[in-house]
Amino acid sequence: MRAVEQANEKEDNHHVNPRSRPALRVVDGSSAQSDDASEPSPASDVSLDALYEKYATYVGALASRVLGRAAEVEDVVQDVFALAVRSLRRRNDIREIKGWLATVTVRRCIRQLRLRRMWALVDLAADPSYDRLPDPGAGADERQLVIEVYRALDRLPARERVPWTLRHVEGESLLRVAELCGCSLATAKRRIAEAQARINWELRGRHDD
Repeated sequence: MRAVEQANEKEDNHHVNPRSRPALRVVDGSSAQSDDASEPSPASDVSLDALYEKYATYVGALASRVLGRAAEVEDVVQDVFALAVRSLRRRNDIREIKGWLATVTVRRCIRQLRLRRMWALVDLAADPSYDRLPDPGAGADERQLVIEVYRALDRLPARERVPWTLRHVEGESLLRVAELCGCSLATAKRRIAEAQARINWELRGRHDD
């Protein structure tokens, strides 16, 4: 998992370093394991309970990183697996399942982010709390950086926030980011760059205050 951008060694250069690793607490959505080492088999042969046991942690962790709000993760996990009930029989290979779940999770998170911004416009959005995002073992500076980055992400539209998070927090390739977001590679690159510029500006402004 790539960094939720860590500040450069020099204090006056407050941009994100995509090669570092984030000190994020991950909200799993389940205690299940996400090992994906199973042998190929028809997806329709796998029960929903077995899928949930195998992949709920993965889905919850992905939703947690994209949304940055623990309170919203469980609903996303439940929605994703509710959709899985109707889609299992269309999967010919169990190895397709994890990728499909990732796509559905990302699309569900995008919808949630858009709803969140809509609620904010009419003053119905809950006040965000960022204290639970950093890993408890992170140092004070890294904890503060994670909080500031997610505060900046909350100011971005979903179309920029999600590709950036998939690339720099989840560590996905640019091609996979484009696939998950349902856009072209060029569009994914442009949106990540736009998000990066705005995050850098937000972080620089906070440290200049």
